[in-house]
Amino acid sequence: MKPLAVIDVETTGLNPYRHDRVVEVAAVLVVPGQGISAELATLVNPERDIGPTSVHGLTASDIINAPRFAQIAGHLAEFLCGSIALVGHNVRFDVSFLQSEYGRIGVEMPRYASLDTMALAGGGTLSACCTEHGIKYHGKAHAALHDARAAAALLQRMLLQIPDLLARLVPCAPPTWPVLHTPRGSLFPRGSLESATPAVPSYVQRLAERLSAGSADASQPEGERDYRALLWRALEDGRVEEYEGNSLVDVATHWGLSFDRVKAIHLDYLSQLAKAAWADRRITEAERREIQLAAQLLGFGRLSDDQLHNLLGSCESTALSDASATLVEEWTGKAVCFTGECGCSMRGQLITREMAEQLAVNKGLRVLPSVTKKLDLLVVADPNTQSGKAKKARQYGIRIVHEPVFWRSLGVPID
Repeated sequence: MKPLAVIDVETTGLNPYRHDRVVEVAAVLVVPGQGISAELATLVNPERDIGPTSVHGLTASDIINAPRFAQIAGHLAEFLCGSIALVGHNVRFDVSFLQSEYGRIGVEMPRYASLDTMALAGGGTLSACCTEHGIKYHGKAHAALHDARAAAALLQRMLLQIPDLLARLVPCAPPTWPVLHTPRGSLFPRGSLESATPAVPSYVQRLAERLSAGSADASQPEGERDYRALLWRALEDGRVEEYEGNSLVDVATHWGLSFDRVKAIHLDYLSQLAKAAWADRRITEAERREIQLAAQLLGFGRLSDDQLHNLLGSCESTALSDASATLVEEWTGKAVCFTGECGCSMRGQLITREMAEQLAVNKGLRVLPSVTKKLDLLVVADPNTQSGKAKKARQYGIRIVHEPVFWRSLGVPID
């Protein structure tokens, strides 16, 4: 018998007919009586805000280098083309999103027979149905491939319990897909995020090329002060744009700093960040992510657990220089806007958009609902967000600040 394709998508929201998009898709081929024969999974860049990170566990940084749907549409069509039916847990949801994504690139997805494991198992979430039917769920819920595998296991259990299910599908034949003239990109499965080696930022590479290892040291205090100030400003949005990198290289070169001094300044910045995080003698997952992001942007790569432990240990005994103190600005009266789902928490409670706006008002800022040329600050939950607000802020040259930096600058105690 021809295979059945079990599908699962993770999305930016619940409405495929307006602006919500697919951020991850997985498909598993199940041959009745034989089991899983093939799998496909990839993250997808939705070219907009990532949506509820708390649900699918993905950030904008995770998908910034993932292919667009148009680039994986051909791969997915080829994978599904031999199947006689699509299966999923609340399968209409998954099919509706795939139909909408194909529609956006001018392709009409062929109609398939379908089976809904949620209805077949008597209703409930995928994990609850698996538990009820004695199926162990492996992996993380709301990761597309893990959900597709779990739904495939549930399907095979249902095929045993309801034998006439297959009889209904015997007359079905694989639908015919249209020829897709779309560009092909490489698949980008979620697992590749963990194995990827962060590239050394281009501005750090240029610093290493332009600056000699021992040509100068602290004999240029003005240069160090300028470089520190510029570095702090460049990193406040969690990114180093090309023009910011160029400025860092120019300042370091003009003031005759050595690469050794630059590395020391970078390490000082990272130590200050770790010191602020370690003030309560614990490191939250959000703080760990921020430290890892800073380490990458500063040219240190991904820190191992031992390196992070050593960095935190240095905060216990080392008094950092006054020159490395975080620059504090007066933001009273500034106009601020927020984009994305907040990722920080206070006293164990995730900061909601409403809480964020009230906290900002309490600190004397003006909160605006949208990005206009009168805006002073856009606070982003993820440095690589592709939200409409972020795109417009970059277009207008409006200052963008990473959420943890924003709260620390205001003196708001975050976890």
